Amino acid sequence: MHATLLGITFDFQGLTFYQTNKDVEIGDLVVCQTSHGTYLGKVEKKREATDEEMAKADFSTLFPPIVRIATFQDQAFAAKACEKERLICRETQKQADNLNLEMKIHAAHLDVDDNKVLITFTAEGRVDFRELVKILNGMFRLRIELRQIGPRDQARLVGGIGTCGLPLCCTTFLKTFDGISIAMAKNQLLAINIPKLSGACNKLMCCLKFEDKAYSELRPTYPKMNEKIHYRNTDYTVTGINVLTDSITLYNGSGYENVNREQLERIRKGLDKVEEKTVFKDINSGVDLSGRGIQDTNERIAQIRRSEERRKEELANRAKKNEMAKKASGNNRNSPHHQNGGNNRNQNGNRNGQSRNFNRSNHYSHSYSNARARESGFIPVSQIADKEVLSIKGHVKSEEEKKGNEKK
Repeated sequence: MHATLLGITFDFQGLTFYQTNKDVEIGDLVVCQTSHGTYLGKVEKKREATDEEMAKADFSTLFPPIVRIATFQDQAFAAKACEKERLICRETQKQADNLNLEMKIHAAHLDVDDNKVLITFTAEGRVDFRELVKILNGMFRLRIELRQIGPRDQARLVGGIGTCGLPLCCTTFLKTFDGISIAMAKNQLLAINIPKLSGACNKLMCCLKFEDKAYSELRPTYPKMNEKIHYRNTDYTVTGINVLTDSITLYNGSGYENVNREQLERIRKGLDKVEEKTVFKDINSGVDLSGRGIQDTNERIAQIRRSEERRKEELANRAKKNEMAKKASGNNRNSPHHQNGGNNRNQNGNRNGQSRNFNRSNHYSHSYSNARARESGFIPVSQIADKEVLSIKGHVKSEEEKKGNEKK
């Protein structure tokens, strides 16, 4: 059966995991035994222990059990202790100033089960506070523990937001502080700018330590900075490396080349950075295989069929009208009035019709010829208003021309 692990925070230290078999939820107050005494903490995280954690021999040492869930008396004690802790801080700072001790008191923490108080402070160097402890024992009748904390512990107690936009690592999950050196920043190819590499505690950021192992494993697989690379009959220099994107920047004095590790190995072998692949000719090149061309063709065929159907309907309607006209004219010929003067009217009608048809054909041909003339730029003689331009006048020779011809 897996144990339940609780991530508990205290006023004087960061997140610490304890085990329990009780029904505890996030936000509950519990009483736990710490290295400084028995104190009240708040549950911030809850999870099940993994198989690897359960298999460890020192599991109970790494994750000690909680003492109890905070009772009503524990919560009442914590409410009363706040005012007393502030009084202890003020008096401690006052007595330290009287003794000319260069120390800054941060907080006081009363033990839940013992008549003891933990006082945290910061100072530039070591402080001899033995005389101060004697004075405080006489004032408060308590066991006094003065604990000097560094800038990182101070940042953990105060809290804050890191440059990444998240709460400080030391206030969330870090239990201890590991040593961090500037070599870790160099290993990650970061600009050596101390203010930008420092956290809220004005020390190098803890995240440099988190990523150092990965960079230490990957950096040997990349070239060194300023290494010379010969590529395409040109000498390049390694000017940039980005391990996260697997990118290596080469510079030849006039241009840049970006390659990855695989491409760099090909360059070192004298090959091109990109392998040339055989390109096979597509027998369907130039053919629209998307289906759009077929769709357009089908639409065009359907349009042509619709046009043919409309044309057939028009011809059928015209033939029908002609038949109706013929029937109407036949009925008129059979009438008495039509039989009496039919011949004369037919003869006159034919003459008039022929003349009208002749005039109409002449009019159409004349209009058609005029239209063709306008298109070609030709103007008929009948349309020229000024007839004088049509008269041909002889060239009158001047006296000089006559003398020139006589000399010849």
